Amino acid sequence: SAIFLFGFWLNILPDNVTSAPGLAAAMSNFGVGLLIVNLGTLIDLEDMIKEWKTVVVALLGMVGVVIGAFTIGAMLFGREWALTAVPATAGGTIAVLLVQTAANTAGRPEVAAFAILVMSFRKFIGMPIATLGMKKEASRKLAAGDFDRDISVSSGLKLPSMRIFGETPAYFKSDNSYLFKLAFVATLANLVGLATRIPGDGPANYWLNPNIAYLLFGLIFARIGFLEKDSLAKSHSGGLGNLALMIMLPGSLASVTPSGLMEMIFPLFGMLAMSTVGIVFIAVIVGKVVGYSPYISAAIACTCMIGYPGTEILTNEVVNSYTDITPEQRERMSAYLMPKIIVGGFATVTVASVIFAGIICPMIFA
Repeated sequence: SAIFLFGFWLNILPDNVTSAPGLAAAMSNFGVGLLIVNLGTLIDLEDMIKEWKTVVVALLGMVGVVIGAFTIGAMLFGREWALTAVPATAGGTIAVLLVQTAANTAGRPEVAAFAILVMSFRKFIGMPIATLGMKKEASRKLAAGDFDRDISVSSGLKLPSMRIFGETPAYFKSDNSYLFKLAFVATLANLVGLATRIPGDGPANYWLNPNIAYLLFGLIFARIGFLEKDSLAKSHSGGLGNLALMIMLPGSLASVTPSGLMEMIFPLFGMLAMSTVGIVFIAVIVGKVVGYSPYISAAIACTCMIGYPGTEILTNEVVNSYTDITPEQRERMSAYLMPKIIVGGFATVTVASVIFAGIICPMIFA
């Protein structure tokens, strides 16, 4: 984002670098559906049910952002800035892209740029808090001797199989077939979503937003066996898709002038600070109810500001920072922390943020 911003200011990059015909434009018109459907294939319902306490803490922590945005945030910084910050603070790249698309459609590129800035700065707040929370929790349990013995509990959870399609024949496991099936499901999801447009309401208001339909259809069609898990990776297209996605996002920064950036500083850091307080405050309360300590609750809640693979990297760094423990203790520490942080980030960034963005985007410019 910083490179794009200075590139626009110094006229090194043309303003339409991400909207001119090419990879980014193709992704904007077609690729986003593939990416969100692919996210749906990654949802592991068994893991989410097994770590249900983590999911509850993570999701209700996100509610702190919403409450703050609709109340104090709207009063202090204005409705558009406050609501734009919600998916950008507690969501992933896809959620921010949905906000960006809605803002550009409404002729408000500066709001789209604000979402990019929030997404760029949120990790500087979320990562230290999550790291501190994990270290406090690990030290607490280490001192209590919890990692001296195996504390894992096998849930034995296995949901009934929904598979109706057999294993894909070897001769049909090609890059093109994986992409074709993703595109087929994305098309179905889009048609279903468009069919639920609310009559007489705004052009982007639906009972089932197409972006939410993409996610649900990805989950369902993976469960019934039509789609393979992470089909984009299997088609060797994941890297290209993520590259195009990352190229699309900073394009809105072309509308930001140095003076415009200065005007965004106050709402940017104000919303981030307020959102962080709301996330941690509610997460600690919910964590108390479900039996989690304030430390691990805060760490789980802040995963919405980090996302994968940052959640895994941070957890490994925390575990590896304990150099004076046995390999067995380190393994048990990792086995305790990793599922909570990974599932927390997945529940918020991958699943909830797309749903949040689909609901909130029409409200921003209502």
